[in-house]
Amino acid sequence: MIVKDVVKQGYPFVEAVASILPICDEFLISEGYSSDSTFEIVEQLAKLNRKIKVLRQEWPVSRRYSILAEVTNALRRKCRFEYIFSIQANEIVHEDSLGYIRSLSQIFPNVQTFSFPFWHFIQRYKFYEDYRLRFSKNLVGIEATGDAWSLGLSKSFVRSEALKSLRHPRRLLRYFGRGIQWTYADSCANPTSRAVYLPKPVFRYWSLFPKNYLEKSVTHAKIFNLPEHYQIVESLEGYVDDPGVFWKIASEQARKGFGPEYPEEFAVVSKSEHPKLIQDLVSKSDAKGYYVREEVLDSIRDL
Repeated sequence: MIVKDVVKQGYPFVEAVASILPICDEFLISEGYSSDSTFEIVEQLAKLNRKIKVLRQEWPVSRRYSILAEVTNALRRKCRFEYIFSIQANEIVHEDSLGYIRSLSQIFPNVQTFSFPFWHFIQRYKFYEDYRLRFSKNLVGIEATGDAWSLGLSKSFVRSEALKSLRHPRRLLRYFGRGIQWTYADSCANPTSRAVYLPKPVFRYWSLFPKNYLEKSVTHAKIFNLPEHYQIVESLEGYVDDPGVFWKIASEQARKGFGPEYPEEFAVVSKSEHPKLIQDLVSKSDAKGYYVREEVLDSIRDL
């Protein structure tokens, strides 16, 4: 996991660590010299549980969103074990899925990469679902891509394979044919990569609290060059003290970005469906920003 200024942006990063830690031999955190209390908190986590290792790494000075992948890959290269799970600071692995994830290497020993179902939330409003490739064998050619939303093949690996195939026309034809097949048919014949079922999806929270939603909107406006996010902040600033109204307006604004064919309203997922670690935060109606709960810190000692 990589983290920078995640406290003021409201990422439930302590819960994210606690959610995946039970099936980890080692958990690496790269901290980017935050301007809030992020570093002090992850240092505390490392003192609570010896599996957790914290490294500090200056993030490149850039407006490009690809810096998130660059930092993730720098950390990824320090991983020592056979498999890697890449989790972001606002993602919670449901407790019902841990045993299955732990078993995947035995169920599919030849598969190199696994994609999992994700549900995406603004507070309790679910606005879409997708599959993200986050679990893989620790192979040199596999790295984070884009803004680190997924794992994929490194450019150097793809280039090497392409150049080698030029000397073997049959291999070139097979690569081309398989590329078309896998892209358009999502064939289950791919022996090295699988999209798999989980008893419960990974829950990804874009934001849980009003003040953090505004802070994150400004950050995304800068990183991803999204000036419309400043308008979102301006329209919501007056409702921070009224979370009920705040989230209704925020979800309506987000919904408009999906176009007229999308369902009229986002789904509201009940508290009991969310991972146990996050249920109290999801249902907290009076909190304006993320805070670290002592009971979650205490639980990390024994994971």
